[in-house]
Amino acid sequence: MAGLSVQTLWRFYQAEGLGLMGTNLGIKLVNSGIKVSGSDISEKNVGRAKDLGALSFDHKESIDYDLTVLATPINEIINYFDSQLSLKTKSIVDLGGTKELICKKMDTSTIPSIGGHPLCGIADNSKWVPTPEMYEGAPFLLCETKSTDEQSKALVSEFVRAIESKEIWIDQSKHDELISLTSHLPHILSSALVSLAMKEQDLNELINLASGGFDGATRLSRTSPNMISDMYLTNVDNVKDLIDKLISELEKIQKINDEKIMLDYLSDTVDWRRALADKFGERDLT
Repeated sequence: MAGLSVQTLWRFYQAEGLGLMGTNLGIKLVNSGIKVSGSDISEKNVGRAKDLGALSFDHKESIDYDLTVLATPINEIINYFDSQLSLKTKSIVDLGGTKELICKKMDTSTIPSIGGHPLCGIADNSKWVPTPEMYEGAPFLLCETKSTDEQSKALVSEFVRAIESKEIWIDQSKHDELISLTSHLPHILSSALVSLAMKEQDLNELINLASGGFDGATRLSRTSPNMISDMYLTNVDNVKDLIDKLISELEKIQKINDEKIMLDYLSDTVDWRRALADKFGERDLT
C-alpha cells in the first residue's frame, strides 16, 4: 500500500499513493506552503517523491489525520476499505477514475468518506516529469456517500481549493455513465485501433507513414494497462452498452454510399466537435 500525507499549520492530511497523481499532488501542496509527508510500497517512488520536493516530512502513522487521500489504482482503493480502516483519520477522499464500486465501499465505512476524481490525467504515465500544475483549473468531481458528513465535505472542499481545482459535486452513477463516454470508451477504442494496426501492418512501415491523425487517435493507448483494465472492469456495464451503440453507429456508416448523406453525417459531427474546441481549446492536427 502506498501513501502521501499532508500537514497544514493547523490540521493534518494524508493521502495514499506516490505515483504520478500523488507525487504531483504533494508538489502542488508543498508549493502552496503546506507540509506534506508520504509513504509507498515502492522505495523508488518514495525516493523520487522526496527528490522532486513532494514530501517535507516523514510519514507517521501515529498522526491523527484530518483527511486521507487515496491516490492508488482503483482496485487498491476498493481493497483499502476491507483492510486499512484502522488508520487514524477523520475523513477520506479518493482519486479513482470510477466511482460506484468505490462509493459502495465508502457507504459502510466507519470513517466519513467521499468519492473523488480529478480530471487531469496524463496519457503516458510510465514516464513523466513533474507537472503539479495539472491540478490547476481541473474539474474535481466529488460524490457523496452514506458515510459523508458536513465536516468531511468541508475538509474535501478545502483540499480541492488548496490544489486550485474546480469543485463539482455529482451523483456517483451519473459520474460513471458520463466518464464511460468521455474517458473509458476512448481508452478502449485507442487500444483497439492499435491492436488492429498491429495485425494489419508492419510496425516500421506504419511508423514511416502514420500521420497526426493516427497518433491522436491512439494516444490514450500509452496509458498504463493496469489503469485501463481497472477503469474498464469497474465500469464494464456502461462501457459495454456504449460499445454496442458504437457498433450500431459504425454499421450505419458502413451502409452509406451516397455523397450527400455522408457529407451531412460528417458535417453534423464536425460542427459539434468544433463547438467543443471553441470552449476548451484545440491542439493542432499537424
